This record gives sequence, structure tokens and C-alpha cells, in this order.
Amino acid sequence: MKFQHTLALMGLAGALSLSPALAQEAAGSQTSDPVLTTTAWRQGPDLETPRAGLSAVEFEGNLYAAGGAGLVNPRDDFEVYETATGRWRPLAPLPTGLERFGMAAGDERLWIAGGYSSDSTSSATSGVWSYDPEMDVWQAEADLPGPKAAFSLVAFDGSLYAIGGEEGAPGVFVYDIEAGLWSAIEAPPEINRRGAVVVVVGDEIWLLGGATGGEATARVDVFNPLTGVWRIGPALPEPRAGHAAALHDGVIYVFGGRSPDLRRTLSDMLYLPVSQRRWQSGPQLMVPRTEAAAASNGNQIFLIGGGAGSGFFAPFTAVSSVDIYTPSGE
Repeated sequence: MKFQHTLALMGLAGALSLSPALAQEAAGSQTSDPVLTTTAWRQGPDLETPRAGLSAVEFEGNLYAAGGAGLVNPRDDFEVYETATGRWRPLAPLPTGLERFGMAAGDERLWIAGGYSSDSTSSATSGVWSYDPEMDVWQAEADLPGPKAAFSLVAFDGSLYAIGGEEGAPGVFVYDIEAGLWSAIEAPPEINRRGAVVVVVGDEIWLLGGATGGEATARVDVFNPLTGVWRIGPALPEPRAGHAAALHDGVIYVFGGRSPDLRRTLSDMLYLPVSQRRWQSGPQLMVPRTEAAAASNGNQIFLIGGGAGSGFFAPFTAVSSVDIYTPSGE
């Protein structure tokens, strides 16, 4: 039987060690809206363990999923979905358990940075590691200039960009992969949002949604690393944080997340054809999802892990489910 999710009673909270970041957001106890299923979505192979606050990237035709947490502290799980076999396979574990961290693929390696670790309790961290897919080996790299958690890491033109996050150091850090050096660049203070997501669209990095001070925003910030210029992009139809996003065939897709007051987990999907610059609604998710990871692979988008509950129950409802979306016409 496939293990879809774990659901604990409130009485278990005192007996189990909650993930610090998930526990920090456990507020309220509203139930989720009913969801609709659609033939555009199908179930994929489960992760080995349920976890939310994980990260995932596509690299050379395969998907890599790392970290996250469920009822317990951040995990060091690291798996690859091999497209040729259609299955997940475990790899060398992360150097430490992590959640709400950044992950990117660049210079023939995978990179992880920051987040909440199994050793840091509730404090953001600054550690950075790279992974060699051929050797299945992790190695330590130069730390971030300051701790960051609940932020985004993205690769662009030979550099890594650590953007946003409400915890730890504000602003944007840039890592020159060849030189092995971090620097800081100027950025609007409004980008310091937790639970936002980024996608690279051509020569621009888009930062979508997120939350500050316990409230989500619909704001979209767009940065051009080549010119150093920031601009405002088309706002989301509704504020949200903790959502997942992926770029596929010139379209930005946004999945689930939390409502403006962060009390309700969403089951909707939004998409933005970049050429049209107008958000539209797509098929509902199979279940509500927050703190999931999303990645495009071939002609499909994978929505990986996350939490299905709302408010207080979110930490208790981490899922191992992997749902696969095939855009219309593919």
C-alpha cells in the first residue's frame, strides 16, 4: 500500500519533536477547501518518506529531491527520480538534515545552502555544500555571508543567487562559482519575504509572492542580473506563501501554498504565459499542498511532497505523494 501521508492527533504534539520551522508556522486550525481532481493530474511514485519544506531540481533529465521534515526535525534524505526507470532511488544523504533551504543546479553540480538544520534548532544557517552526481559525493563550500532560511537559491550565468527569506540575513547574495566567492548586491527591502519562490525566465529572475510579518503578499519582483535592474511584475491574483512554482515552455506555473492570512492551505493552480502577462486559473491540485517542491521534467511538471493540512495541522500532514501535471496539449 502506498503511504500517502501521516496525520497525527493534537495530543501527539507533546510527545514528538516538531520540526522548528514547521512548528513556527503552526497557527490556527481551519480545514482545507474541497478539491477537485482532473485528468491533467496523475499520481507518480512516492518519496520514501513524507516531508515538507524540501527542495527539488531537474538536472540532466532527472529530478533530485532533498531534505524537508515531517513530524520530526529536518531530514537528510536525498533521492533521484530517474526518468528512464520512473522510480526514485536513494543517494548519499545530505551533510546534515535540512528544511526551508535553497537548492540549485549549476556548473555540473547541485548546490544546497542555508535553511534550518537538524543541529541549529530554530536558527537559520549559512552552510553551503555542492554535490557531484557522478561520484555521489557532497563537499563543503564557502558559507553564505550570513544565515538565511525560507529563501530561494537559483543558478544563472555561472553564479548562484540567494534571494529573499524573512529569517536571517536580508537582501541578495551572489556566488561566483568559478571564483568560489560570495558577494552582496543591492535589492529592494520588499524582497525579504519567507515562503516566496523564484523562476528564471530568459535573462530575468522572478520572485513570486511570499510573506512578511505573518501576512502573505501577491507581489512579484523581477530582477535582471545582467543590468542589475529590479522591476515589478504582474501580481498574483491572490496573496500566498509556501507555494511551489516551475517554468515550463514559456509558462510560469504556481501550485497551492497558504492563503493571505496563512491559515488555509490552497489547492489551486495558477499559470502565466509570460508573453501574455496575465495570470489564469488551471486545474485544481489533487490535494491541498503547501511547502512542496516543483520541477519541470520533459513534458511534465512534478509536485513533490509538502504538507496537506492547514494552520496547526500542517506539520502533522507532510506527504510522500508526488503528483504529476501534464500541460494541455502535451
